[in-house]
Amino acid sequence: MRTSHTPHVPGAPRTRRRSLIGVLLAALALPLPAVAAGPAQAAPVPHRDRAVGTTYYVDAASGDDDASGRNEAAAWKSLARASRLTLGPGDRLLFKAGQRWKGRLDVRGAGAVGNPAFVGSYGSGAKPLIEGGGTTDVAVRLENVHDLTLDGLEVTNWSDSTTPRSGVNLFAKDAGKLSNVTLRNLNIHDIDGPGGSTVSSAGLLVSIRGNLTPTYFDNLVVEKNEVSKVRSYGIITWSTWSRRNGMTSLYPVETGIPDSEVVTWTPSTGVRIRDNSVHDVTAGGITPMHTRGAVVEGNRVHRAATGRLNLKGGNVGIWWQGNDDLLVQRNEVSGTGFNGPGTDGHGFDADADNNRSVVQYNYSHDNDGGFFITVSFKGAPTKDTVVRYNLSKDDGYEVFSLSTETSGTVIHNNTVDASGRVVTVHPPYAGAGDYPLGRIVHIYNNASGIEIRNNIFRNRTTAGYDTANNTVYDSNLYWGTDAPVAPSGDINAIKADPKLVSVGTDPAGYTLRADSPARGRGAAVAQGLKDYFGNPVPGTAPDRGFHQFTGAPYLPVVTTSYTTLGNSHPYRMTDGDTSTAWSSVADKVAFPGTIDVDYRQPVSIGSVTLHTAFATGQGVKQVDVQTWNGSSWVTQAAGQQLAWSGNTSAVEQRTITLPQRVTTERLRLTVRDAHLQWGNFAVYEIRTA
Repeated sequence: MRTSHTPHVPGAPRTRRRSLIGVLLAALALPLPAVAAGPAQAAPVPHRDRAVGTTYYVDAASGDDDASGRNEAAAWKSLARASRLTLGPGDRLLFKAGQRWKGRLDVRGAGAVGNPAFVGSYGSGAKPLIEGGGTTDVAVRLENVHDLTLDGLEVTNWSDSTTPRSGVNLFAKDAGKLSNVTLRNLNIHDIDGPGGSTVSSAGLLVSIRGNLTPTYFDNLVVEKNEVSKVRSYGIITWSTWSRRNGMTSLYPVETGIPDSEVVTWTPSTGVRIRDNSVHDVTAGGITPMHTRGAVVEGNRVHRAATGRLNLKGGNVGIWWQGNDDLLVQRNEVSGTGFNGPGTDGHGFDADADNNRSVVQYNYSHDNDGGFFITVSFKGAPTKDTVVRYNLSKDDGYEVFSLSTETSGTVIHNNTVDASGRVVTVHPPYAGAGDYPLGRIVHIYNNASGIEIRNNIFRNRTTAGYDTANNTVYDSNLYWGTDAPVAPSGDINAIKADPKLVSVGTDPAGYTLRADSPARGRGAAVAQGLKDYFGNPVPGTAPDRGFHQFTGAPYLPVVTTSYTTLGNSHPYRMTDGDTSTAWSSVADKVAFPGTIDVDYRQPVSIGSVTLHTAFATGQGVKQVDVQTWNGSSWVTQAAGQQLAWSGNTSAVEQRTITLPQRVTTERLRLTVRDAHLQWGNFAVYEIRTA
């Protein structure tokens, strides 16, 4: 059962969720649901050694179970006959396209390294359809297989029952290392079940049992599948070889597995869950458990935790438990359901007993509970999670929830656009009500070691940022309201418009413009990183947010006290192009006024040169040069007179030499007089040497 954090009662300690073990022990008193047994099977037909392998055909319309099955004219007819086959290296079991079978398919046997067995289709037309029809706990079951590919079937298992069902189950028990299994191009849909979060029920279930022989999958690939309309999980993996720290049970009320069968953590390795589409499921969309070095990438998860029959509880689009070194990247998660406070509803979740997870390059949007959550329980903490270079757009309630028994969570270089949309939970759900955005960052209980750096928070609400447990905020940009909310401890905060290309659109719209104040102002990051778009990121002075600007040379930030004419942006004064100009608005010039250049890194200045065209008509005549010493402005050259010679389109330049070279991050020109032939003055370029 997917547990969830409980609502806060004023005056009571804040508990993100009940202990998983406590929930499971309490649930042991409940009767186990009856699971329909699969149809009785005849003894498997043994495989005969062959050098190349044999192809077997199954034709629901014109097949004959008494035929050889070895060519299309002699195809078998039934799932029962196909289920008696034991596959060997190079063998192929093919179902005719455009046809359907009711019942259960059992796949047994194995290929060899470089010569896998294969189960798929032949002919043209729609994928072959295996309909469990709710008469079996699983429609397609693969048991103790290795070096085998399942490809291109359609699978359903529906009878409108609340009994746990699955579509495809890759199962192993006391079988040792099982390598090179691929599940791809499957369309798994309409799988009934409890209508909540039951780990024994899924569209695509990978499960390992036993406690005699350490068993795990190696090089398991789950790719390019569509999983939808499931009354539990979309894709989930778990194993009884999962006991470590405080993880001593495997949801016994849901799986029927006693604690005595749960033994020493033996993770599956080389697991890749990629390029799948999962939507309209009542539990989590994708949930890997008990792996090491797994990669979850390129998946699309939409409307997880929706349509629940369970009126309490909750779940997450992609969440994981009991893993080491999990990489979650380049996924899009949206529309995750929310049943009220304490019921998750986030896009992503580093849950109990995980170490060194990395969450990067993901697009999270319109998830009712928020973008990211991390939580665990005493004895099985989650440690050292990194969340970086992601975009969160219009996620609700709590964008980041950092909770119990987690430590070392680092959140850096993400871009968050929080519109403050109100999430409505409709009756009869237990949490029915309207929920505006409550927090950008919410910290529960003893979550510790939290660092939040280099992010862009475009927060169009008054939702705040928790600072409990010595949470570090550093070098974030805050914007979205006239008085942007920001934690007081962020001494390197920028409160300014990040100047994004086109907010509210796709991820490309959240890239930085050339004049963004987020450029080059981030705290140092690890060497060799890339941003959301694949651009290399410098280790020092990176940009803030999920995008590293690469479209032009590095640009300082230029601001001025003068009103700017039209689109003659102040950054044009330092864009390296003497043909582009900044101009004040005619008849709105008052002296003195300032032009400030923030280089955002130390620069050495011995002279300042101004470039201007039509100079005797609009050039600066008198100016002071000042530099910033870290706490105040220091005048380096006062009352400098600039004598221009022409009033043509030819660009002239005049240089002011400082008495001595100065190292500074900021330069100020105080303009005391200028030519105002047309009521305004202009500067084409400011350069230092």
